[in-house]
Amino acid sequence: MVQDQDTIDAHPVFYLLSFHIRNVSNCHHHQIPLLFPCSRSQVLKKQRIGTLDMLYGAVDLQPRSFVQTQINTATAMVLPLQASIFVPPTSTMVAPLRTKQMLVSDVFQYESNRIFLHWKDTRDPSLLQWSRTPSTIFKGLARGLLQLQPYFVPVCRPAPLKDLEVSFAPFVNQLISTDGRSSVSAKSFRLAVLSSVTPPSTLRNVSTAHWQMFWSLSLTTLQRNVVYRFIVGCIPHRGFLHHIMPNIFDSSCCPVCLLATHSASHLLFYCPSKEQVWQGVIFEFLCPTTSISDIKQALLSLDFFDIWYCQYRGISSYRILFIALSQIWLAHMRYIFDQVPIVPTAIIVAIRSNIRQTIEEDRCNSLL
Repeated sequence: MVQDQDTIDAHPVFYLLSFHIRNVSNCHHHQIPLLFPCSRSQVLKKQRIGTLDMLYGAVDLQPRSFVQTQINTATAMVLPLQASIFVPPTSTMVAPLRTKQMLVSDVFQYESNRIFLHWKDTRDPSLLQWSRTPSTIFKGLARGLLQLQPYFVPVCRPAPLKDLEVSFAPFVNQLISTDGRSSVSAKSFRLAVLSSVTPPSTLRNVSTAHWQMFWSLSLTTLQRNVVYRFIVGCIPHRGFLHHIMPNIFDSSCCPVCLLATHSASHLLFYCPSKEQVWQGVIFEFLCPTTSISDIKQALLSLDFFDIWYCQYRGISSYRILFIALSQIWLAHMRYIFDQVPIVPTAIIVAIRSNIRQTIEEDRCNSLL
């Protein structure tokens, strides 16, 4: 945000982002909607989350205070009018709606020597396009019902002539971190994001060490995807789909057994056909005393200390669980989209084949 436009235009990605922000927000400087939420296009609120929503959301996570900001008259003239005034707590005045469309330059002008800004004469022809809005603002300022922002007040007073280049660096330099320091870095921003978001309880059940173990494993995309989805609660089960789209999914019952209310646990573990698969996995690969509930809790926490025993050599128990879960998920998706029947014995055969393939791959890798 502190780079000049020539530097930004020389970088393809920065240029595209800057152009997109300016185009959507209908402004000449991309820094304005990033720094001042009041200048953002209201249409975006009704659309699905896009690039600008993520950019604005990221910037808004950084605390800011512009009380001590010092700007020049050139910068003040390009600001949105809403960013230069505010309604004090003691006032009951409501700013006119058209204020959202106006810039400071629409109602303020340079004093003859360009030393400071002053509001335009109410008879100025350029004010006619705004109807009564300028006079309402002028009266509000004169009566104290509206007030100028602290950083805008100095540019309305006579002062020595300063640089007349538009610069948003004074605003950017006032972005502060959560500990009060004015320096902004990737680390301080990451800490600000983490401190502003409360992770779901399911994520808090997984320790840092277990996450590191999970991401270090050589898993297929399918295996990693379904385990991660299960932990963070993103399994698209029928109960959830019926809740958000009842016109499309007319029932919350399991589409396989048609008996129970569908949930992530039912989809992956407790549907009768899935239970048969897990019982077969326990009997053939794990300790016979292991329960489906033990497997579910181990997957949710990524802690497999209590499921350490494995009847196969060359593979760990948690790799078997990842393979089994992924094959159950795959069979369910094939049933939903391709109407392929869920046959427990066929799923166990696929699990057995994947386990043997994994053992052979690990053995080959150990020889390299």
